[in-house]
Amino acid sequence: MLGSLLLALSTTLFSQAAPGQRVSPLVPAEHFAPITVPFEYFNRHIFIDLTLNGKTGMVFMLDSGTNCNILSMRTSEALGLMPVSIQQKKGLGLGSGKVKIAAAKDIDASIGGIQVANLMAIVDLEALEHHFGHHIDGILGFPFLRNFVVVLDFDKHVLTLLPSKRYAYRGPGDTLSISSKSKSTCIHVMLGLAGHKQHQAKLEIDTGSDVTLLLYSHYVHGARLEGIFPTQPPHVSYGLGGYFTMQLGVLYSLSMGRTEASNLSIFQLKIDSAMTQKGFDGLIGTALLDRFQKVVFDVPRGHVMFELKPADQISANQPAVPPRQ
Repeated sequence: MLGSLLLALSTTLFSQAAPGQRVSPLVPAEHFAPITVPFEYFNRHIFIDLTLNGKTGMVFMLDSGTNCNILSMRTSEALGLMPVSIQQKKGLGLGSGKVKIAAAKDIDASIGGIQVANLMAIVDLEALEHHFGHHIDGILGFPFLRNFVVVLDFDKHVLTLLPSKRYAYRGPGDTLSISSKSKSTCIHVMLGLAGHKQHQAKLEIDTGSDVTLLLYSHYVHGARLEGIFPTQPPHVSYGLGGYFTMQLGVLYSLSMGRTEASNLSIFQLKIDSAMTQKGFDGLIGTALLDRFQKVVFDVPRGHVMFELKPADQISANQPAVPPRQ
């Protein structure tokens, strides 16, 4: 049975341009009025419209777990940017299959007139589109977050873009430090077990994943957490590299700064892939993020802020919703 369409596009791609290609430098604007655009929240994934080389209405997924910006091979051809040096590679997602990739292209991508990307890896996303059931022209990854302050309002389904210079957060949310602000949106959390046992974990905030929390096998075995994942048929999911399996379990508590979630439905990744070699213990997905009113990524200063909904708690013994079946 096909479970959640977990993208988990934490790839090992590098945005290398074709030989001889000159790439216009991305110079993030230091001063501009806040730009707010709607996003489509489809199956717990965030889609926004971009303008590419002057063409509007290009649909991009926001995936903070991807280490580069990606342009669909089909869209690249439609824009007259013929891909070169096409190769098939493994290790570009959680699945074990091969994916077609090509040399990156110089792209002028903008939101509200502000350039947000200038170089995109060319990747064949056709199979991913087919399984996901949504048009995808490309993916905005971590490099986008590295240059701006990005606010996700899950109540109103809008994204706000702000210049990072002189930004100061003054909201009511909980501020957590990013452990490696130049490479990922990774935070430290505490996992609580029955009997008051606790384990620290280093988790990536991944807007490209629709789970609450996914733990990698090497961490589960190292921390001896196998007991929270009872033996039952695994969930089969689909990522950029194809199908993979996850085991469902229940976590007693998850502490993120001053915020605590309890009785969470979580998953264990049953295989270790290239994605799990990045030094993280797992990831936090949108099934947990969307229980906040807002999530603010201030990667330039190394912070992420979580704002709870008014008079709401994530705990109260409410299990988080597992991925759609």
